[in-house]
Amino acid sequence: MDQEQTGEPPRRGTLREAAFERGMTRLGELSSQLAQIHAAMVEETEALLVDDAWAGLGGIRSVQHFVQVYGWLSPAHANQLVAVARRRAELPETIELMEQGRLSLDQAAVVAQHVPKEFSAGAAELAEMMTVPQLRRTLSRYCFHDGAETPPEPDPPPAQDAGPELTMHSQGRRFRLHFEASPDDGALVEQAIREAKDALFAAGNTQATLADGFMAMAARSLEAAATPARREHYKIMIHLDVDGKGWLGKKGALPETLLTRLTCDGRVVPVWEKNSSPVAVGRSQRIVPDRTRRLVEDRDRGCRYPGCTVTAFLENHHLVHWADGGPTNPDNLLSLCPFHHGEHHKGAFAITGTPVTPDGLVFTSVHGYLIAAIKPSPPPPPPEPTPPNTTFSRGDWCDTQWLQIPPNVKPAPPPRPRPWPGAPPEVIRGDRSKAPPSTGAA
Repeated sequence: MDQEQTGEPPRRGTLREAAFERGMTRLGELSSQLAQIHAAMVEETEALLVDDAWAGLGGIRSVQHFVQVYGWLSPAHANQLVAVARRRAELPETIELMEQGRLSLDQAAVVAQHVPKEFSAGAAELAEMMTVPQLRRTLSRYCFHDGAETPPEPDPPPAQDAGPELTMHSQGRRFRLHFEASPDDGALVEQAIREAKDALFAAGNTQATLADGFMAMAARSLEAAATPARREHYKIMIHLDVDGKGWLGKKGALPETLLTRLTCDGRVVPVWEKNSSPVAVGRSQRIVPDRTRRLVEDRDRGCRYPGCTVTAFLENHHLVHWADGGPTNPDNLLSLCPFHHGEHHKGAFAITGTPVTPDGLVFTSVHGYLIAAIKPSPPPPPPEPTPPNTTFSRGDWCDTQWLQIPPNVKPAPPPRPRPWPGAPPEVIRGDRSKAPPSTGAA
């Protein structure tokens, strides 16, 4: 009977055992080299954070987004890399183990998420002996308060009870809103904004902010109006002059970049004017027809900006603007999220090429830099040799009930300098008890 059918382990010397031993050894070597490469990437990411260099590229929303584009990483791995880089100076033992090829990026990310800097040494030693699931279960429940130098800040005193207050006004070309309320009313508003932000996140906008959630909450409220008459009453009127200027109803003038975006895609109610007199009020219309929009969104499957993960709430963008004679057909349309659509119309980056093929579009920054991954050919060899085999095995059963991670051992203070031998005693003025005795008569 075959050994696989009986469930017996393969005998020594068989091809199956040789493949097992080779795979076990080779995977360990490659994982060690990968940890060393990740340590170098953590160092480069820290430099990006210190110099704020990632922010100079149009359309890049965060350092995580920068790492996704130029490091070929998934959003999850990019978040891990940035999390470790932010704490690189506070976790020297963890970084040293990564540089030696003894600790993976996934393990270091768990340490960076849960361990205070006062316990960095003990946590790094523990992380090397545990698998990632074990490390998550252990460090997420461990109490690190004993021995920490910075105690938690006390809660601020409760504010005086008052009703909610809301003020809104326009200042220049910016709209400002200020809201104050009691803690329970504020918690209600906060949860509503966070729910709207979470809905954007679930739709693929992993970079959504609380401000984006607030905007989504406002749009949801207007869309939920009970009757068409009520929806029309609160519709935004955009006045468009035949000379190319525009302004909001009852508000100030609109910048050209915003006008270009509003007429590029979206629901608008244009009020055409000539010589400051209304000519006609157009009906609510969608610049891109619904059938064409569905074809474009089905083709693109999300925002076409490199590294962007947004797949919902998309806007169609004309490569050649319709005001400049560009046709409204799939060959001239591509999907962009609201953020990147707005950034493009502000001039942060340029788009050329054709959207018909997956690699047909070229994105360049305002300074001419290509927004795409740089792939060397051939790739350089691994930087360092793999470390020697360790004697422990990860994944053993670990009883966390009696686990104790000690705080870092602080260096002993240097000894105080002793006075020179035979030096005369110091005389302190005004202190008769330490003054030298008088030898002469008064």
